[in-house]
Amino acid sequence: MALGAIGAIYQASATEIDRRNYPPPGQLVDIGGYKLHLSCSGEGSPTVILDALFPGTVSNWVWIQPEIARTTSVCAYDRAGLGWSESGPEPRDAQQQARELHALLTNAGIPGPYILVGHSLGGLSVRMFAAQYPDEVSGMVLIEGTNPDAWKRLGKPEGVGVDRNQLAMAPFLAQLGIFRLGLIPSYSPDPDLPPQQRLEIESFFHSVKSLETIRAVDASFSAALDQVRNAGGLGSKPLAIVLGSQGDGASEPLRELFVQQAALSTNSLTRLIDGATHAGLVDNQHYASQTSAVILHVVEAVRTGQPLEPDQLR
Repeated sequence: MALGAIGAIYQASATEIDRRNYPPPGQLVDIGGYKLHLSCSGEGSPTVILDALFPGTVSNWVWIQPEIARTTSVCAYDRAGLGWSESGPEPRDAQQQARELHALLTNAGIPGPYILVGHSLGGLSVRMFAAQYPDEVSGMVLIEGTNPDAWKRLGKPEGVGVDRNQLAMAPFLAQLGIFRLGLIPSYSPDPDLPPQQRLEIESFFHSVKSLETIRAVDASFSAALDQVRNAGGLGSKPLAIVLGSQGDGASEPLRELFVQQAALSTNSLTRLIDGATHAGLVDNQHYASQTSAVILHVVEAVRTGQPLEPDQLR
């Protein structure tokens, strides 16, 4: 009991120090009793919305957001319970996340139309947003965006990949400082990110909130997959699929599922970035610059009304 009390005091003190050392780079916007973190830069239309991999944060877009901001408006945000965003109500499924993103953009006064960029599980959120608010979406980029049929194709249980009994205990253990002390391994930031962003992400991973959010997302996982599985397509709106040759796209079954999503639009392209890993498509400066070029190609297509020209990107 004494050790538990000491661990809890240590966790609370370290969390407060992290809060002071790593203030939010953007603004906290109230969306109805809780606040989400939004960081915007650049000028012009359409506005690009960046939705990170799970359990990533605004910090993961450090290489890409400045590149896009040179050409148009771009906003990165933290889904509820991630990064600097406050926790939101459950279930943490795709429909809830899409509603929250819409409320965030509305309350922050960020005008559409939007080009939605979803990395990994962020692909579920942006596809759901496009289904619920089609008139506000002008294009989309899926960076190895999750296909809701992936788990069935691989014969794996649907979830975040952590045993649910362990997830049930994780927030309690986090309160005792167990994860912060490294006594049990947890998520870690990508070493390809700059030092500041690695520290920001690490401070989030050490928080009790991070484990509570991971548990909540896992509990709603199958429902989220079903919601996106039944969502519609994009018609003729520009859609780019970005894959890494060393990422999940290196697996033939997953590559097929990623490429299948190109059929969501009659105006789509698929780009394979040689050497990039799943996270490295965004977190690695070299590969992120190539991912940014694809996003900007979609921006140009939206502005001009011209179809995507894949040969320009090879």
